[in-house]
Amino acid sequence: LQQATATATADNQKKKETPSKKDTQGLIRYIRRQVTMTSKRKSNMLSLLALLPTTSAFYVPGVRPLTFSEGDEVPLKVNSMTSIKTQLPKDYYRLPFCQPSGGPKMASENLGEFLTGNKIQSSPYTLNMLRDKYCQVLCQVIPDEKEAELLTYHINMGYHNNWIIDNLPSASLGLNDSGQKLKHYAGGFPIGFTDSSTEEAYVYNHANIVVDFHQYNPSQDGFRIVSFAVEPMSVEHRFLGGFVWDGQSPDGYTKSLDTCMDNFHMDRTQITANQVVKAGVPILYTYDVMWQESPVAWSSRWDVYLNEDHMVPAQVHWYSITNSILVVLFLSLLVVSILVRNLRKDIAGYNALVDLTDEEKEEEMAESGWKLVHADVFRPPTDHPMLYCVFVGTGVQLAMSTFICIAFSAVGFLSPARRGSLMTAILVFYVLCGILSGYVSSRLFKSFRGRKWQACTLLTATLFPGICFGIFLFFNIFLFFFHSSGSVPFLDVLIVMAMWCCVAVPIVFLGAYFGYKADSIEYPTVTSTIARAIPESSGIFDPKYAMVFSGMVPFCAAYVELFFIMSSLWMDQFYYVFGFTFIVYLILVITCAEIAVLACYYQLCAENHRWWWFSFFCSGSTALYMFVYSVFWFKSLEASKLIMTYMLYFGYMFLISFAMFLVTGMIGTMSCFFFTRKIFGSIKID
Repeated sequence: LQQATATATADNQKKKETPSKKDTQGLIRYIRRQVTMTSKRKSNMLSLLALLPTTSAFYVPGVRPLTFSEGDEVPLKVNSMTSIKTQLPKDYYRLPFCQPSGGPKMASENLGEFLTGNKIQSSPYTLNMLRDKYCQVLCQVIPDEKEAELLTYHINMGYHNNWIIDNLPSASLGLNDSGQKLKHYAGGFPIGFTDSSTEEAYVYNHANIVVDFHQYNPSQDGFRIVSFAVEPMSVEHRFLGGFVWDGQSPDGYTKSLDTCMDNFHMDRTQITANQVVKAGVPILYTYDVMWQESPVAWSSRWDVYLNEDHMVPAQVHWYSITNSILVVLFLSLLVVSILVRNLRKDIAGYNALVDLTDEEKEEEMAESGWKLVHADVFRPPTDHPMLYCVFVGTGVQLAMSTFICIAFSAVGFLSPARRGSLMTAILVFYVLCGILSGYVSSRLFKSFRGRKWQACTLLTATLFPGICFGIFLFFNIFLFFFHSSGSVPFLDVLIVMAMWCCVAVPIVFLGAYFGYKADSIEYPTVTSTIARAIPESSGIFDPKYAMVFSGMVPFCAAYVELFFIMSSLWMDQFYYVFGFTFIVYLILVITCAEIAVLACYYQLCAENHRWWWFSFFCSGSTALYMFVYSVFWFKSLEASKLIMTYMLYFGYMFLISFAMFLVTGMIGTMSCFFFTRKIFGSIKID
């Protein structure tokens, strides 16, 4: 109204007229018109807002911070015990440790946590924010002969405890050879040690629990946990006055200990004797709690866990990237200098022959070269064409799901802070990428004029997943009889089966439907009825040598980063440099493509038109070197003599190597496929 009135008044002032009754009525009508238009605009705006979809806020699980006030209970949970020597995770309460009142309770876990052997349970340890505790008695356990043997065995096998506070795994505080304290952030802390001279086992029955907190707002009573470490100690406790506790009466929780100082935290210098593990010898479990303020913000608390306090410098990964880039540059220069130069010369020479007469052709045409196999180069493989299509389709599925998982991990969506998220993402993305495997295998099989498309699609959907699930189920049964927490519950096995049968297989058939509905792949040359004879090759020109040695080049481009990935898989180390992994993965793809194209070109020049399987094995042999590398790397585990350890390691490394064989082989096949279509489409055929 004010704006309309001001506008009308300004107009009147410009005209320098005295407002009459008629002008006043016009002014009122003008104001009414402006008000009506403004109301319509507001009504239209409200209608538009009503059409917009409603949204709600959300947070990513595992990222929302927990804030504690002074005195609040901070739950401490225990995970499965692990050992790099046996690779068999065990339930924490399988050994004679203290249990919470009412028994341990399972924490809620996702599918990825179950598949990776995590078993998170409640614990009897009581922690309260900012409340230190000094030599708090937890319980007393008198192991019998069987329990003592079991505890001794697990100590000798190097088992580690894995405790959790606010989703942070426990770091381990220990001493180095010079007596300085060291903190290790991965792998937990050991449950005991063995005296090399007496070969007696000693249990760590005391734990100094050190928790770092950060007050995000000094004006408020709110604290967040940013770090958590445990210093294990072995102490042969004694009560003051010679008191003997039966482990049941409440007096044992209030009596003072001769081995502890009042209002002082336990120190290694106070220990006079360690707690030996023997049948009938009581083990008194105690713990200290120390709270330390830290300047580290909650958002940065995982940094020290992931980089191991800079134990592995970033220069090592940069060295890996530099090494890989040099290999790519070498191959690229080789391809440009040899392949491109020769191809231009060959194509120009072949196209010049078309314009010559028959007599001139006989004089000028050399009876060699890759053009001579133009009528056979796109002939379907004579050996197992259906299996070839299945391998290529499965390779596409694995390559795309791996690419997506690494990309999501590189941007932080699949952080170790969300335990089991990577395994869950691998399963989900692999299932969704099944539409690509069905499409590629069906189109390729259709170009081979295959008729059993149902068998090809079914084999694409079941071959690799069937091998993986069969080995997984076989190991799961053995782990169950070994009483390992790595044994996946039956319900989760059914969930995996349901994902495979009810989701993955139909998605593959859906992709195959679109693949068979699409037009057949057209080739630039016509395939003859009778196959051309292949000249014999000997020595280094034998295709078998090329198929074996070609994989060495892509492996050299990725072997440095492979060491850290192996350490993460088998030595309970955190792996977080997915940005480097993403770059190495792209470099691996480029090197596989270049080496396959180079080998394929020289094979065609040797008048060998059987390049389908040849290209697949040339780049796929990278997996062979990876498996050989894993055999030598196995020595660093210092593995036990358990046959199950060898079965788990080499069984799963076989699966990983087989998956890598399919991925790298597919890359070589696709590269050679587009390469041959390009060069044979560039020449004139009579």
